[in-house]
Amino acid sequence: MYATRIQLINYGPIENIDISFPFDGEQPKPVIFVGETGAGKSIALSHIVNGLISARSVAFPENPDVQSGKVFKLRSNAYIRFQRDYYFAQVDYSGEISIREMRIRVRKPHGAPVPSNIEHSDAQVAWSAIQSGESDYFSGPTKDALDEVKIRDAMRANCALYFPPNRYEEPAWLNEQNLNTKAEYMNLHHTTGYPDRVITNYSPLRDNQNWLFEVIYDRAAFEMQIQNYDVPVQQDDTTRTIALPLFLGYSGQSETTYRNALEIVRLVINGGPNIRLGIGRRSNRTVSIVRDEQIIVPNIFQLSSGETSLLNIFLSILRDFDLCDGSFVSLGDVKGIVVVDEVDLHLHAMHQYDVLPKMIKLFPNVQFIVTSHSPLFVLGMQREFGVDGFGLYRLPHGNQISPEEFSEFGVAYQAFAETIRFSNDVRTAIKESQKPLVFVDGVTDVKYIQRAAELLGKSSTIERVEFRPAGGDSQLTKIWNSTQLLGADLTPEKVVVLHDCDSRATNDAEGNVFRRVVPIAPENPIKRGVENLFSHSTLKKAMHDKPAFIDVTPEHPSTLRGDPVTIPEQWVVNADEKTNLCDWLCANGDANDFAGFSVIFELLDEIWGA
Repeated sequence: MYATRIQLINYGPIENIDISFPFDGEQPKPVIFVGETGAGKSIALSHIVNGLISARSVAFPENPDVQSGKVFKLRSNAYIRFQRDYYFAQVDYSGEISIREMRIRVRKPHGAPVPSNIEHSDAQVAWSAIQSGESDYFSGPTKDALDEVKIRDAMRANCALYFPPNRYEEPAWLNEQNLNTKAEYMNLHHTTGYPDRVITNYSPLRDNQNWLFEVIYDRAAFEMQIQNYDVPVQQDDTTRTIALPLFLGYSGQSETTYRNALEIVRLVINGGPNIRLGIGRRSNRTVSIVRDEQIIVPNIFQLSSGETSLLNIFLSILRDFDLCDGSFVSLGDVKGIVVVDEVDLHLHAMHQYDVLPKMIKLFPNVQFIVTSHSPLFVLGMQREFGVDGFGLYRLPHGNQISPEEFSEFGVAYQAFAETIRFSNDVRTAIKESQKPLVFVDGVTDVKYIQRAAELLGKSSTIERVEFRPAGGDSQLTKIWNSTQLLGADLTPEKVVVLHDCDSRATNDAEGNVFRRVVPIAPENPIKRGVENLFSHSTLKKAMHDKPAFIDVTPEHPSTLRGDPVTIPEQWVVNADEKTNLCDWLCANGDANDFAGFSVIFELLDEIWGA
């Protein structure tokens, strides 16, 4: 079972995407969604996962992923794109399985025709299916007998896993519980309609440990190969024959599973060929990693966060497939779909670039659909799979891009931070620019500054420079650090690295390169990002039009080290609405609304001279 196509219209930051997932014949290619925070990467994954969970609930009514009568993903007006009347979503899977949903901003009038602004044919069908007086529609796998059998067969023959961005394993040093956690027999159900597998995995290391224990136990108990050899024994004056058992190794499905699991472990820890798994005694039955008969990891809970993250994902794939009806000899026989949000989470640079792409390549018949902020991971995928061996899509627009295009993003600077190559990239960008450069945090900073210049009569200030989004505060810091490696004579033109108010950076200068931090406006409700420059009244106007723009936490009591404290009201831009809020303010704001941006023009005028 694979995802074949996703369509999203007017959903959060996404205006219109239609992506057909790539295949090489019948073999799925890995898919990576990239884009800035708030571009809709997690939104796209949520629809794919929603289809898997919907199918699982049909095939196995006693579904452990979602409680009976509950849904995995909410349908709400809050997700309708700014200044649009509806959203539409559809995900198609192999085997003619689909989910389709639609939400309209107002309830459907009785007898109303399809509105002219709904041009997409599938969206028109969904609109027509909405009942009069209702505002949403959902269509997914049904309990029709044929569908139910078809879906159950697909679920039993394929792995289906989702790893959310808030997955986390507590490190062993945090408490003794993980160190003392013993491997146990799995509590498997053998009841029709109740699966022993779940789609969503937050912290599966304990389940993986127990599964490994059972694999090793079954291997030792049932698959040990013994050959008896008759050996003559002389005793007194007589000779008799005794059967001498000779151990020949192991043979069976558990041995196959164990060897495949070892292949994953070896790659994760770079352990070499002489690696095996060990099981402690009954009083301390932990799973350890042994090399050349020396214990190198006494307990798999003691692995680093990055190693644990990789081990969890890829052992979970093998475990899930082992528990379904699919049989396998090698990892290449494993089939299914694996969705990972922020696949580079917790990973060291070399894990991102080298190990993770190799791990994905171990499973050529598993469809990986992941999100990432890491150019190192993308470059590693290009090295491992080639340019055409995987699909790279930039959200919110959904266009397919090449790894080279992704490496030009501001976020790609993290791939080469503190390296000469990174410094050379900065040098080239500056020299090839037709104007002096101002690096800012993100795309919305550029939009806001340009609109503020129009409204405040500062067009002459920004016409002399070129603004470039860096992709985050950490990227700005790395750009600044790289200029130190290149020296003060980097360029005859001036360059500004401009941080938002919440940065820990400090104002500095080195030759023609200037580092500046926008002063915070303490009276304004949002304390982070460029949105700090907007007043309470301006943001209230935006929220009046769409409350989803801003997440507000009311003032509330709390305790700090045992002492009562009052936490003030907090305003934060919703991550999925950052671009939409920017579009609204730029379209509807006036000079008074953008007055706070005068501090930016004062900084620039100071550097270049008014």
